[in-house]
Amino acid sequence: MAARTAPGAGVRIVQRWTSGQLTQGELAALLILPCVAFLAVFAVYPIVNAFWTALHTLRLDQPQLGMPFVGLRNFARAAADPDAWHAMRVTLSYTAVTVTAQFVLGLAIALVINRMQRGRNAVRAAALLPWTMAPVLAGQMWRWLFNDQAGVINDLLNRVGLVHGQVIWLGSPVLAFLAVTVAATWGAASYMALILLAGLTGIPDELYEAASLDGASPARAFLAVTLPLLRNAIMVALVLRTLGALQALDLPFAMTAGGPGNATETFALFIYKNTFQFLDFGYGAALSVVLVVIALGFAGTYYRVLAPRD
Repeated sequence: MAARTAPGAGVRIVQRWTSGQLTQGELAALLILPCVAFLAVFAVYPIVNAFWTALHTLRLDQPQLGMPFVGLRNFARAAADPDAWHAMRVTLSYTAVTVTAQFVLGLAIALVINRMQRGRNAVRAAALLPWTMAPVLAGQMWRWLFNDQAGVINDLLNRVGLVHGQVIWLGSPVLAFLAVTVAATWGAASYMALILLAGLTGIPDELYEAASLDGASPARAFLAVTLPLLRNAIMVALVLRTLGALQALDLPFAMTAGGPGNATETFALFIYKNTFQFLDFGYGAALSVVLVVIALGFAGTYYRVLAPRD
């Protein structure tokens, strides 16, 4: 008789899994394997591929050039490009303003909803509606609201006497930037509120009762109880919204297309223009890698500052 071939490692693992003989470590590794594979395909590979592309010249409008290796020349070009620095300044200003406003407004909304006794679920669902709207659609909506000829905002401001005449919101660099940040705050404040609300619901009421018995005022209880126990939720909310602000493309593009001039041109919009309008994929890939590094720096900073310590 021919000797039976021993089953492979994968078959043995499946046999042990079906028979319940896997150790906790092996079971944990098996369960997270799909997640690791997903991240490798949809997160790690695109970043590695972008970095590899950034080391080459790749212009689709000049196919005769091929794809020659140029090393770090695209990164040096980005470091010397005043337009890239301007787009980065716009993005950092946009991120600072919108994330701060979204956090303050989101925390206020979360505190109000958390104190509601009736209708909380309905209000929570209604609060999420702005975030569920497509950014391009929201951008077009706010573009019409800020329209200097027939916009509702100009009409309301004239009716209450705050302005007289037509304010050209999207034609002035400062006012256009303000309009875009208002639209971004409106769209994502409710999303941040729901993240913070999840943290608030996990705080036991007994802690507030103990603080009240100790004579703590509501403001003191908020600072001593609420904020420390919200650190995890605050960190998650700030990381997600900061990453979203750094990647802002569709909302500014729909409202102003980066104008007037390049006053509202974010770094992501600058990458889009260089990659898909100027067809310079090598330079666009280098700019994308720079944006990834900056985003990782923000996420790491939030973790170091806000992550709970043992």
